[in-house]
Amino acid sequence: MTSRLAFPPYATLARWCRHAVRLALACASLAIAGTAMAQRAGSEVRNVANADLMVDGAPERIASNPATLRIAERLDLRLAATGSFAVDGPGSAIPFLLTNSGNGDERFVLAATLDGISGQVRGFAIDTNANGVLDPADTPIAGLTPLLAPQQSLTLLAILDPGPVEAGATLALFARAATGSGAPGTRYPGRGDQGTDAIVGASGAESTLRFALTAGAVPSASLEKSQTVVAPNGSDMVVRGAVITYAIVARFEGDGTARAITVADPIPPGTSYVAGSLSLDDIALTDAGDGDPGTFADGQIVVALGDLTGAATHTIRFKVKIL
Repeated sequence: MTSRLAFPPYATLARWCRHAVRLALACASLAIAGTAMAQRAGSEVRNVANADLMVDGAPERIASNPATLRIAERLDLRLAATGSFAVDGPGSAIPFLLTNSGNGDERFVLAATLDGISGQVRGFAIDTNANGVLDPADTPIAGLTPLLAPQQSLTLLAILDPGPVEAGATLALFARAATGSGAPGTRYPGRGDQGTDAIVGASGAESTLRFALTAGAVPSASLEKSQTVVAPNGSDMVVRGAVITYAIVARFEGDGTARAITVADPIPPGTSYVAGSLSLDDIALTDAGDGDPGTFADGQIVVALGDLTGAATHTIRFKVKIL
């Protein structure tokens, strides 16, 4: 007697086939719907799996629950020298560049030490115009740097008040991420952007930059004084009542920096100062000590030229009357 296979009823077989097709197509058509991994710290990585299939001749798509993560913050930085410099007295500026090479917003701690030279590191400033010189508009840094976005750089100055520069004198600049530093891979849970973990990158989230210090060139300076006389009758006779106009030309040559320059000239005996006659480079100065660089007091004119770097020429004029 020949045995026969017992087939299930048609309806049951159809259900089996539909389930088999559903499973086969789900496995064959599995697709990942989600964003590519973002590099910015705190960015969301969201994955959803989709299955496309045919059910009873009609297309159908099913989706998984979303799996979501956030990118951790990588702590990294770079330091680089940005130009030439010379150490030529208090207020000497050493320019350098700090770059946030991590993938999150970060502040940085700065420090510096002098070796082989007396004096001190006064502090740091943002070099607003990136000229490598400390200017009144440059912003001092107190404590931490401003917040830097990923790959953002900050042009900075280390401000020194050094003693005499000796051979072998060096400056060591140090920077580290405020969030933390250490061996690459060190983790700071919850301290990254948007509450993510912060992870130390290849730089250790810190860097040291060393400079060999050299003395600046000594600038040469000269003063040249001339005079003109105008008598009451319009002549150049040196008589009572004649007015003498003095011109003092201050010249500076070389690449070094001359600091705290002050020019003073006593009024000659037998004359009186003509009030309001003082000028610098043809710009009138007041006689009182009220903020501009010129004064007349105690029988002399004084003009403060401040710090000058490189070649410069300034002309001071004032008048006296013969008594």
